[in-house]
Amino acid sequence: MRPQPTASTDLVRGYALRVWEWTASGDPERTAVLIHATGFHARTWDDVVRLLPEDWRVFALDMRGHGASQAPPDKAGADWREMAADLNDWLAQRDLTDVVAAGHSMGGCVCTIAAATGTRIESLALIDPVLVNPRGPQPPVPADSLSVAARKRRKIWTGPREMADSLTGRGAFTHWPREAVERYVRYGLKPTGTLGEWELACDPEVEAWCFEYAPTVDPWPDMARASQPTLILRAGEMQGHPSPTGQSAVEVFPNAFEEVVEDSDHFIPMRRPDAVAETMITVARDCSADTRD
Repeated sequence: MRPQPTASTDLVRGYALRVWEWTASGDPERTAVLIHATGFHARTWDDVVRLLPEDWRVFALDMRGHGASQAPPDKAGADWREMAADLNDWLAQRDLTDVVAAGHSMGGCVCTIAAATGTRIESLALIDPVLVNPRGPQPPVPADSLSVAARKRRKIWTGPREMADSLTGRGAFTHWPREAVERYVRYGLKPTGTLGEWELACDPEVEAWCFEYAPTVDPWPDMARASQPTLILRAGEMQGHPSPTGQSAVEVFPNAFEEVVEDSDHFIPMRRPDAVAETMITVARDCSADTRD
């Protein structure tokens, strides 16, 4: 069984980013890096990490303004391309190569751009990624409605228990296991310094900025350059929180395949961590086969 992860803080392109690391048993067979969705944090990947091979070394990052990482001072700092540059710079700082990169939602787009513009990512597992063709059909849930909702979020809570009780079984969290909700809350809140008062680690304004960048990022050229073995998991459920992945996205990548998770909405890592782990293992195996050939 894997030990609990250790936390560190790395200075990356002027931002203090929180990094969580799950060590491998013995010499690492693989290195995986996980990038979360807008408004989430690194520890939303815990259930996936538990299902990965124990001889894999696994990292998960809190991106700018999320979790325990430093927030940008203005909207320009929430640009997804800047986050992709952070990822590539951090990989270079740590001298990590042949990386299996997995990204959920916004994180899928960030990983795609990083793979296209860097040299250290060997394969991609994209979990219902926000890969939208600005010249094609737009996602069923507009980014502007998401940013409006983000700005309306309740920011201050009396504690993690109150927030977990409020979220369980509602909205985006309707189908999340209670344990996943509690973990999201535990690392998604921080004390304000006032007794009995906690606040969202990802400020609603920062979350709104991230949503507002979605329609401004054109990942199609990056997708065409990302030649790494790529597997896209697309949400099959269309009610509530449907997939934001462009219908023709898989056709743009030089070496990509797509699978639909019929029994999940957009929040696949929380509802079907087994499918996510298997996706990562599959693309890693494909890389090994390519190397042998």
